[in-house]
Amino acid sequence: MKDGGVVKSKCVVALGLPSDMIGNLSNAYDVVAWPETQPMPQAVLQDRLTDAHGLLCALSTPINAALLENASRLQVISTVSVGVDHIDITAATRLGIPVGHTPGVLVDSTADLTLGLMLAVTRRMAEADRWIRAGNWAQGWQSDLLLGTDLSQATVGIVGLGAIGQAVIRRLQGFGSTVLAWNRTPRHMDGVQMVELNELFARSDVVSLHTAMTPETTHTVDRDRLASMRSGAALINTGRGLLVDEAALIDEVCSGRLNAGLDVFSVEPLRPGHPFLSQENVVLLPHVGSATASTRLAMVGRALENLHAGMAGQALPYCANPEVYPISDS
Repeated sequence: MKDGGVVKSKCVVALGLPSDMIGNLSNAYDVVAWPETQPMPQAVLQDRLTDAHGLLCALSTPINAALLENASRLQVISTVSVGVDHIDITAATRLGIPVGHTPGVLVDSTADLTLGLMLAVTRRMAEADRWIRAGNWAQGWQSDLLLGTDLSQATVGIVGLGAIGQAVIRRLQGFGSTVLAWNRTPRHMDGVQMVELNELFARSDVVSLHTAMTPETTHTVDRDRLASMRSGAALINTGRGLLVDEAALIDEVCSGRLNAGLDVFSVEPLRPGHPFLSQENVVLLPHVGSATASTRLAMVGRALENLHAGMAGQALPYCANPEVYPISDS
């Protein structure tokens, strides 16, 4: 598209952004935006990427090899997320397309939310809220009403000692919880007992997932590990839904043996009638681990940095596949 005689590069924006941001992008690029709240359909995305130079997207936009192979002019993919498991990174790298992401800006917001889910589950907060709203609080104090468990007295197992897992542990230490941890590579944190994964599940009152999503970590939490957890224990997941065998977890929470606090799911959004929706012992959030105003602003800022760099033919400051760039001899 020409603007005053200048041909602008085409940029597809496959997520909702404030109008002022779209306006600023339009000053630099021929922007094709998606105004809907639902994800851009794959057929629409494929059509719009045919002659696009840049793509700004989020976790709700799957980017597969077929889409990328059809986008012969694509110079950069920038996702407003830390995780990139919605993008075929192997295909992007093979085709020479750098993929930008937003690491380092959502650690504290996600760690805070994780602690919130732990407390909501162990102290039955969401259940108590629903109980009051249903008009059930018709009498005074009762000694056995909505009894929960103390996080300060709990043994909490942390699966994955990346930045978020470590931030969760620092918060738990303030509560006085006993903390167990497992990581794929050896790590040390003061006051934390490193154990094997199976032992962590068997000993913990609460298990919280913070490992990266890879083909190897799919269903890390399988039926056997769930079965090994103590009766009444809780699984907290603010990582990725596919870390968990969801069918096995459904069986455990529907039986009442386990509790759960979930911000992520194997398929998002949850379909109407999903078994989790009817369970009082499951606290559900709609993938909002990073949902604070400051964190989302920082994420979009980093995504735009990546987008601008890629559109200018420069190396991305936050690149998920740095191997796309040739190694310099200097």
